[in-house]
Amino acid sequence: MAKTVKVSNGQIEEYENGSRTRTYGSNIKQAAISGDTVVAVNKNGQIEEYENGSRRRTYGSNIVSVQISGDTVAAENSQGRTEEYVNGSRRRTY
Repeated sequence: MAKTVKVSNGQIEEYENGSRTRTYGSNIKQAAISGDTVVAVNKNGQIEEYENGSRRRTYGSNIVSVQISGDTVAAENSQGRTEEYVNGSRRRTY
């Protein structure tokens, strides 16, 4: 049951075992997945967090790229620094 995501025309396309299961979001630049949680960077530089295709929360600013592992989100901001978030709250910047 491998899940992957891809951004196409500003929307997140979610694939399971090679078959597209759903499409969601808008104005998305980049996305990453861990389990059932997808995080994405929108055109405004904010992180959007999705659970099973439904948006759970939006947070951050000036974000360029994002990665997720478990419940920890690591995001690179426009100054090149990494911001670490847990449950939508910034834990640290380095």
